[in-house]
Amino acid sequence: MPQEPAENTFGADYTHWLKEEFAREDELAAMRKTAETAKGIVEYASLGEGPAVLGLHGMPGGYDQGLFGYDWIADAGFTLLAPSRPGYLGTPLSTGKTYPEMADALAALLDTLDIGKVAVVTMSGGGPPGYEFAIRHPDRISALVAIDSIVLPCRMPADFNAVSEALYLSAPGQSLFSFFSKHFPKQTMHELIKSNSVLTSEEIDEQVETAMQDPAQMAMLLRIIRSMSDYAKRKDGVQNDIDQFTRLSPMPIETIQCPSLIVHGTHDNLLFYQAVHARDTIPGAEHIWVPGGSHFGAWISPRAHNVQEEIVRFLQRHCTEY
Repeated sequence: MPQEPAENTFGADYTHWLKEEFAREDELAAMRKTAETAKGIVEYASLGEGPAVLGLHGMPGGYDQGLFGYDWIADAGFTLLAPSRPGYLGTPLSTGKTYPEMADALAALLDTLDIGKVAVVTMSGGGPPGYEFAIRHPDRISALVAIDSIVLPCRMPADFNAVSEALYLSAPGQSLFSFFSKHFPKQTMHELIKSNSVLTSEEIDEQVETAMQDPAQMAMLLRIIRSMSDYAKRKDGVQNDIDQFTRLSPMPIETIQCPSLIVHGTHDNLLFYQAVHARDTIPGAEHIWVPGGSHFGAWISPRAHNVQEEIVRFLQRHCTEY
């Protein structure tokens, strides 16, 4: 396959930009810390200064995905606290296998760090422990933002076949995906959106062309893939999540009392109906539907920057405590 002319994205500066992005990712990844809590070991990292926001990653993921995916929240004047959920990287599964246990482990982390109250932002598989945190610890949460997040039992989408699993959920697949993201970003982004949306090929091409001109969206492509690498260190969490997703008990989200914002791409191939359920069930919940958005619509789509700005404004209204 011929080398994709990635330099066309940022002209002759693409290689330099790529090196700077990798250096920034290395800097963020190096922020890893470990806390001994009453519920067990929790790996985490923090970034920024201001009111605390707890950023929960998806599947696969870890504290690095939290930092990579939510650093724009820290840039807006908040302290981003990004833990690895149990089974991912340095947080053992024994810290909390079920989502209620994970929520309690998050509360224990706040106790250990002497943090009283946080806003909680979730993505994808980080939804259940985030919702459970709001349900079980209402005195510790100032606001909830659920981005493309699971709230009901679900299975992997029908088009997530053996090829998709080998690509996303295996060490060889991740290595291949990482190589392609650096050298063939346009094709890789197309495949990422295709696997996580019901968009047509033409619609995907339009989104990719826009994203290829945006350093933030290009960086997010690389960051998503990097935060799924080292699969052996994330495998326990992935397998546990898949098991928990399929037999998720109904969560009484109608009891959530904090201000809540549900954000979701309209063309996510897995979870949009779940977002509607959350919006309609949580009292007073607000919503942002990302037109044409895939599962990554808040990060990679023509509306991504606007969506992030709206989320920040929501947090600024409701998350003021340190």
